[in-house]
Amino acid sequence: MRNKYRTLILFTVAITMIAITKTVYAQRIDPVSVYYPQLQEYLRIATEENPELRSLWHQYRSELEVIPQVGTLPDPEISIGYTINPMMPDPFLGRFTVSAMQMFPWFGTLQTRREMQRASAEAGYQVLNSRQRALLGDLQSTWFDLVELDRRIRIAEETIGLVRNLESLVEVRYETARAGQADLLRIQMEEQRLRTLIENLEDRLNPVRTKFNAYLNRDPNEEVHTEEQIEAQDLLYSEDELITRIHEQNPAFNELDAREQMLNEQRNLARLDGRPSFGLGVEVMGRNSASMSMFPDTGEMFTGMATIRIPLYRSRYSAQYRQSVEQLRSLEYSRSETENQLRAELEQVLEQYRESARSLTLLNHELIPRAEMALEILSEEYASGNVRFDEVLRLQEQLLELEMEETEKLVTQHKALIRIETLAGDIAPWQRSGEINE
Repeated sequence: MRNKYRTLILFTVAITMIAITKTVYAQRIDPVSVYYPQLQEYLRIATEENPELRSLWHQYRSELEVIPQVGTLPDPEISIGYTINPMMPDPFLGRFTVSAMQMFPWFGTLQTRREMQRASAEAGYQVLNSRQRALLGDLQSTWFDLVELDRRIRIAEETIGLVRNLESLVEVRYETARAGQADLLRIQMEEQRLRTLIENLEDRLNPVRTKFNAYLNRDPNEEVHTEEQIEAQDLLYSEDELITRIHEQNPAFNELDAREQMLNEQRNLARLDGRPSFGLGVEVMGRNSASMSMFPDTGEMFTGMATIRIPLYRSRYSAQYRQSVEQLRSLEYSRSETENQLRAELEQVLEQYRESARSLTLLNHELIPRAEMALEILSEEYASGNVRFDEVLRLQEQLLELEMEETEKLVTQHKALIRIETLAGDIAPWQRSGEINE
């Protein structure tokens, strides 16, 4: 009975561990755009229409076309000789000598050249993926710049409504001689200041909209749809998990791997180029050619030929080999530098995210609610004549600044998440199709 319970417990623990493992590995960094369908549509358009990405794609395709060029044999050589003054007056065709020769590199040279070029093309493909990540991240950040400007305009318009309510209150007190004309002038000045602020914000929309439309390769004045409401988002991964995901997901490391493979093949090619190459051919001599004219009764003669190129001057090939070795060493330092840069950038972005999260908590739970409550109380006290109007107006300006700051911190948090997504997110690579496999 005890063994049965022990088996049941072990089985339950095993099932639980498998479920936890599947849950952990099934987690992925959800892109910021998943919460904003319109932004997802813009990302799709940019992937298909952005001219920089299309240029990099065709550049990668052109690199693939080099593979069959470097992986084929050199063209055969054909020589034709003609005897001008034959010793015997035989037919015209008998004066010709024709030979053909085909050169062959050392065994494995052509395959090595193909693999080297294929690795070079793969490095270009990873450059495309890196640029795609960066460009889509910039597009999303620009979209949130538009969201921020739109929200600032709406906040300013809502504040004008509150100021007008205060203006009505001031007019009532002014008509009953309980408020001076200065209070009325102040509230009018505040309303005009807000209107100017709205005009400035609307003017700032134009260059940002033009920049955004440039990513989509469309008319600069094309309308861009944004969201009225954006919510704070949580980061579900720890710093160590993000560092691990950077190594697994970031195409910068894939590019370095491809370049390392290319340099290894280049080193092998330097070694193979230092090996002999040889040629095979055949020669057909006519009856009246120079050497055959001494034997008038014979027919055409066929001769097999072979040639060998011997690489005697080794300094050239040794230098090529050493060059590849030094480039591989340089690549290792580049890998360390890339890792350090990405990690430093991750630290900076995490700091921005944490700072914006703390600020949003403070603004939404403490500062803005208390400022709204204080403004309501001061407005009632001003109506009763217990406080000066400048105190009410000052608090109104503070509330506006707090709401603007909340918008700024929300956008900063989203931009930080976008950058984290660019560094370590599950962004699909550029879809490649119809590649050359020779």
